[in-house]
Amino acid sequence: MGGISVKDLVNPKSRTYRELGVDASNFTEKEAAAYLSANPKAMFRPLLTDGKNLTVGFEPEKMEKFL
Repeated sequence: MGGISVKDLVNPKSRTYRELGVDASNFTEKEAAAYLSANPKAMFRPLLTDGKNLTVGFEPEKMEKFL
């Protein structure tokens, strides 16, 4: 949805990601999905959708389109 892959949802700047010491740069889509399922706080947030488009992370300009 929105042209964003599961791998693009992994936030390497999140505290959870840094604390786990994982290098997700070479994750497959399946590995990224499993990692985020087990560690949802390692995901970019917020996720906003209108059913067709998706915006990820705190980007006020993009978020305004959904409000």
